[in-house]
Amino acid sequence: MAEGGLRERQKEKRKQAIMVAAAHLFQRHGFNAASMEDIAQAAELSVGTVYNYFKSKAEIGLAIYQADRDLVQAATSQIIDNPPADPVDAICRMMETDFETEIGYLDRAVWSSLFGASFTDQSSLSSAFVSDELMRVDQFRKLLVVLAEQGKIDGAADLDAAAEMLGALNLWYFMRWLAGLRAGEGNAQSGILDAEAKATLRRHVAQLMRGLRV
Repeated sequence: MAEGGLRERQKEKRKQAIMVAAAHLFQRHGFNAASMEDIAQAAELSVGTVYNYFKSKAEIGLAIYQADRDLVQAATSQIIDNPPADPVDAICRMMETDFETEIGYLDRAVWSSLFGASFTDQSSLSSAFVSDELMRVDQFRKLLVVLAEQGKIDGAADLDAAAEMLGALNLWYFMRWLAGLRAGEGNAQSGILDAEAKATLRRHVAQLMRGLRV
């Protein structure tokens, strides 16, 4: 039993090493320029070992998306379970938690590389990106249902439409962050929400919430 557990830990360690190495290469050279051979060398593994875990760069990208999605979903679920009393505070806290929850080896340059690949020749990455956004919309929907049950917002309102609008707003901030890298604003490690962006986010959310007030 102990031996089997050790093997699983070693496998997970190698998998993580491949994902970290790939992310660093995507950051420095872009998704298309990084090869599986480059990733193997950076991870200090044989090419065959890398292919045992991932059949392509796209599969590595999918694993990165999944790891981020799982982390964000777990973090935002905690907000859903115990939201701030004020609906605007609750929504802002949800988005801030999303943007502040990240895997250590992912930064703006890595996301820019993956996002670019998603809309070129990597349809599987595009599907993963859409799945990520649908997860976020569903999390917003769950939060709105909780707020409605607590009498904080109008339960008769179209909560599905509201969740979709909040998902679009969330995506807009993410896209603005990616565009900022290309425009030379900040650096690869810059966060999505600085103090000014948080104030703007609160204004946007407050406007949307006016239509949901009891």
